[in-house]
Amino acid sequence: MLRKNRLTLAVSAAMGLGAAAAIPQVASAQEGALEEVVVTGSRISRPDLEGANPVTVMQRSELNMMGVNNVGDILRNITASAGSATNTNVNNGGEGRVTFSLRGLGANRTLVLLNGKRVVASGLGADDSVDLGNIPTAMIERVEVLKDGASAVYGSDAIAGVVNLITRRNFQGFEVNGYYGEYGEGDGDTESMDFTLGVAGDKGNAVVAGWWNNQKTVWAGDREYSENDYWWKPYWQPNNPRVPGGSSAPPWGNHADPTTGNRYTRGEEGGDWRPRTSADNYNYQPVNYLVTPNERWGINLAATYEFGDFGFLEDVAFKTDGFYSHSESQTLSAPEPLAPLVFFGVPAPYSADNWYNQQYGPKNEAGETFEIDDWRRRMEETGGRASNFQTETYQLHIALEGTSWNWDWELAGGYGENNSSQYLEGYFNLDRVAEAVGPTHFDDEGVLQCGASPDAAIAGCVPLNIFGLPGTENQVTQEMLAYVSKNYNAFTNGKNELKSVTFAASNGDVFDLPAGPLGIAFGLEKHWFDGSQVVDTNQLLGTSTAGVSQNTGGGYDVEEAFIEFNIPLLSDLPLVEYLELNFATRYSDYSTYGDTTNSKLNLRWQILDSLTFRGTAGESFRAPSIPELYQGQFRTFPVAVDPCATDANANCIANGVPAGGYDSGGVTQIPSDQGGNPDLEEETADTYTFGLVWEPDLWGGTSMTLDYWDIDIKNPVTVAGTQTRLTGCYTSGAYCDTIQRFGPETSVWGNIITVGDLNTNAGRIETSGVDLSFQTQFPETAFGIFGASLDWTYLIEYDKTEADGSVKSHAGFYWDDNGNDFGDGMFARNRGLLTLQWMMDNWSASWRTHYTSGVEENLEGLWWHQGPGENITQRSIESYTTHDVQLQYNIDQWNTRLSLGADNVFDEEPPFIDSAFAFNTDHTYTGSIGRFYYARITLSF
Repeated sequence: MLRKNRLTLAVSAAMGLGAAAAIPQVASAQEGALEEVVVTGSRISRPDLEGANPVTVMQRSELNMMGVNNVGDILRNITASAGSATNTNVNNGGEGRVTFSLRGLGANRTLVLLNGKRVVASGLGADDSVDLGNIPTAMIERVEVLKDGASAVYGSDAIAGVVNLITRRNFQGFEVNGYYGEYGEGDGDTESMDFTLGVAGDKGNAVVAGWWNNQKTVWAGDREYSENDYWWKPYWQPNNPRVPGGSSAPPWGNHADPTTGNRYTRGEEGGDWRPRTSADNYNYQPVNYLVTPNERWGINLAATYEFGDFGFLEDVAFKTDGFYSHSESQTLSAPEPLAPLVFFGVPAPYSADNWYNQQYGPKNEAGETFEIDDWRRRMEETGGRASNFQTETYQLHIALEGTSWNWDWELAGGYGENNSSQYLEGYFNLDRVAEAVGPTHFDDEGVLQCGASPDAAIAGCVPLNIFGLPGTENQVTQEMLAYVSKNYNAFTNGKNELKSVTFAASNGDVFDLPAGPLGIAFGLEKHWFDGSQVVDTNQLLGTSTAGVSQNTGGGYDVEEAFIEFNIPLLSDLPLVEYLELNFATRYSDYSTYGDTTNSKLNLRWQILDSLTFRGTAGESFRAPSIPELYQGQFRTFPVAVDPCATDANANCIANGVPAGGYDSGGVTQIPSDQGGNPDLEEETADTYTFGLVWEPDLWGGTSMTLDYWDIDIKNPVTVAGTQTRLTGCYTSGAYCDTIQRFGPETSVWGNIITVGDLNTNAGRIETSGVDLSFQTQFPETAFGIFGASLDWTYLIEYDKTEADGSVKSHAGFYWDDNGNDFGDGMFARNRGLLTLQWMMDNWSASWRTHYTSGVEENLEGLWWHQGPGENITQRSIESYTTHDVQLQYNIDQWNTRLSLGADNVFDEEPPFIDSAFAFNTDHTYTGSIGRFYYARITLSF
């Protein structure tokens, strides 16, 4: 089989492993000696693992110190993470997935491997990133994070770096884990159970793990910081630092007289119609999930069988690993704000000849019923907008390994598939809404019917009364809801598929050079990627308030060849203990856009026994993904401001805006159509790292690494952004052809129907920074063994050049206006993780401190800061520090380990973020909603 190299504690520390490796685990289940491995970032077998690439390794013992149950939440603790990545604390758009964004470059630019092999994308279909929730911690031996571009070694997607999840293979025995946790407020219960069974014989071994995890709900209304929607210092109240915001579509109605533009409401308490003010906005926060319910279960397998020798085929072995994961999750948002014209671009005027309008609707200044073009009503009677997700993901990888003429070889194939379904509730058919608010009449039996007369009656239609308050006798009835909902739940079905074939060979000792042996690895690979997403008819036709979306379907394949050389240059000289050069190159031919070649050069210079310099320079790339290429157009509602509304210049007028501008009615979420573009090209990147590794001979357990990194991405796949298009049209006429507006024949002349914002290659991303890692374990004392580690990342630069050529500096900022719901997220200058550990006899404890420095919040485009005499563009967000603690005790006679812990011990609230999409903060980077207690028990046999 492939010859691999033993991972030692000292080398692990040099690569960034904290002192957690020193904490022992329950000993009765025999893990065996650590499997000899090839470190992530190279394919060449070598006599040590201290290469030129900056790699962070988290051993199983360190994972056990954390009160989380999935790999994604573990990776979020890495200081090199930034930006935004989804997790189960993301309600709107979260889908129950867990992803990881290294360097803030996005989950799709961080390659995820399982035992060195690609993992199928997962989600709602036609996805471009891996759901890390599919990989249980029960099966993980260690996590290796390569913080450097690696396309020359692994191909596409490895621009920011690589996450390689190494599963347990040599485990022998039986282990069971039980876990329970909940927040200090008594909600958000999380339960999990898992087992691992490992058997071994003379010819091979097998490890099987089964797992189940269940996370329950937390409501936004159950946390003080999220119970209201807040606006920070709005222009009409500049001296008040924070006031309640809300939606302009409340359950008590918001209806406009098309003649005068006056808006009417009854207010939350009911009563007579009166002019509407901002105080009548609806607080939608409390009825949203803050933590989404999520249940997962699955099974993992890893097995090896050694056949032996067959002539020149020596040490032939069969190896396989795979997993199956089932997930069910739900999101719940506030009830639908039904505003057909302004929110969905579909005319559905509420007729003056509708009986409900005549009886209960507002009256004009003459006391007359009028037709209401722009009406808005929160449909609270539905109970909210629910999305129910169910996904199944499985992957199997098989390989034959062996040795021939001193070359280790592998012939492997893999197949992965992800299937998903999404069912939505609480949405409406806009065609039926238009029917239900049209003219009405009474039939011969005195029943109110849709249509102006019996001859124009609409069969089955139930007139809709939007003028009553929920909970009163005039509320929207279930019969009304059944008709406008068409008795259906919107749905989306999706699929991802990955097929791979690989041949690879490696020899770490081809022949001797004066400074040491030459190492070579080479191979051929082919991958097939396919994905699809199918939506219901109403989303296809744009008649559903669930959005306008088209089906997605497509695929591509890639053929690749790679080669890597490890060349020793000098050794045993003054100030040159050892000097080696590593060179890798890969040729990739894509069926979509053509071919590309990417290379990488690594240098490792061991100056002294205790001091090593390392550096890398490489080219990386990312091929356009299936959704970027083929995603059907869909409608989204990013926050943006149309400058043409208040200042209609010549460009605006040419685009269809009346000369005096128009009244946006306070709408801040602009309908925008996004989708795929089959003409996209690949992203390219230049990546550099330079650093020092220091391992002083103090007490045998100290190391420090210091690395500078630089990534320059050209031609990134992006959208220009709704705000960019609106501003560009206003200032120069650019993008005006992508903006559709209502015409003069409507009562909302000039308002935006939609902004076209399809994928494109444009702009540039340049980022750089410094990573520091220090760890030490002190000599044993009478009070036990103490250890400490510190990881720190300082972000020097993150400049994003937009499609219009403008440059947005992200370093030290929070950005949330990039043309989508979540924006780019948090880019703190400093992120730190301090870990303190103690062990004595059967006791051990750890204390972890997470620090994120304060940032400036970008407020451009938030209309509540852009009033008369006000133009606030940024505000300061305070730093955020949390502490986690855990205590473990081993009961030797029972082969049991008990763990008690608390995350966010001091119950720190996440910082207030004015531009965040929901909950007045961003859980994609904090991940914390309060103090969380947990207990874990491990039994081993």
